[in-house]
Amino acid sequence: MNKTLIAFAIFSLLTTSESFASNSNLNSEFNKHYQAYKAAVQLGDKKALESTAQKAYDIGKELYGQHDINTINLAINYATSMGNSNPDKKVLLEEILKITKEHHTDKLDVVFNITLPLAKLNFKENRRESLNSLEDIAEQAEAKQDYEFASVAYLEAAKLAAKNSRTVGKAKKLIRKTDEINKAHLPETSVQRLSTDIWVAALDEARNRKSAAIERLEHIVNVFDSNLDFDHPFELSAHSKLVNLYEKTRQSDKATKHCLAIAKMVPWKDSQEQEPLYRANPQYPKNMARKMKSGWVQLQFTVSKSGFVKDIEVIDSSEKGFIKASIEALEQWRYAPKFEDGKPVEAVSTVQLDYVISRG
Repeated sequence: MNKTLIAFAIFSLLTTSESFASNSNLNSEFNKHYQAYKAAVQLGDKKALESTAQKAYDIGKELYGQHDINTINLAINYATSMGNSNPDKKVLLEEILKITKEHHTDKLDVVFNITLPLAKLNFKENRRESLNSLEDIAEQAEAKQDYEFASVAYLEAAKLAAKNSRTVGKAKKLIRKTDEINKAHLPETSVQRLSTDIWVAALDEARNRKSAAIERLEHIVNVFDSNLDFDHPFELSAHSKLVNLYEKTRQSDKATKHCLAIAKMVPWKDSQEQEPLYRANPQYPKNMARKMKSGWVQLQFTVSKSGFVKDIEVIDSSEKGFIKASIEALEQWRYAPKFEDGKPVEAVSTVQLDYVISRG
């Protein structure tokens, strides 16, 4: 795990066992609650997460002292476990950020792990300050030639900037900056670099540079195929985005290999419904729109071995006037085919297309 990722990461304690000798009872009590917190993280038990994190922090503060780096890490764990609507989260983050800057100026990664959630909390009220705080950390890391850390910080700032239309321009600059650092200093197989590639592709697609987006996503797929012997969400995401882009650019044949790749990566369950990787929305029939008609059509169809839709049949409909548009749209959809014994097979699926007209 990258040292700068914060999403329910357990920030490790740095003090050795000799430090506990003077207070064995307090140490024992702390270990009990800290282990309970780690168990809650492993189990994904959200109900127990905050209470165990708080208890470990409260006892740890007494055990280590308020300014100790272990206490800071326990506080980060506690703050991370809180919901963003909890006002205590912001108070705690601001408190430990102040302590960290006063007593641990060399711990840039710890400052970042406090600054990031605080920036997210403050972004709506103060976009400039939130972005500047993250960008400042990124620049410090870059100056220290800690390029992976700098890349993480720049990308997190870009993600935050992308959340508001007024800072989208800033987001684009930050993503490009991250990309420059990655290409110059990080290996192609770096998870951080692959993460940035996903964002750069999204940026290219948003700017209608579909060919550039396809090239970037194909590069991600090739990196996994050539260098990495495990499946990863980034690879799955790249395949899925490529299906959409190839269909949008009318290159269905090129989309097929990515439909098959996804099917191989995602285990098939007999009870599951096939979800489309690409869907074309039906055109609202003009005669139905003139009549202000809403409705629906239920369809049965076969997903071919290549993920195409065929053999469409109408099960039922509220209005016959919606049937033609529904079939024409469904014919364009793409799926990951069902796999049996390592081979693609045809499978029957169903869908309901709903038509709702606004009366406002």
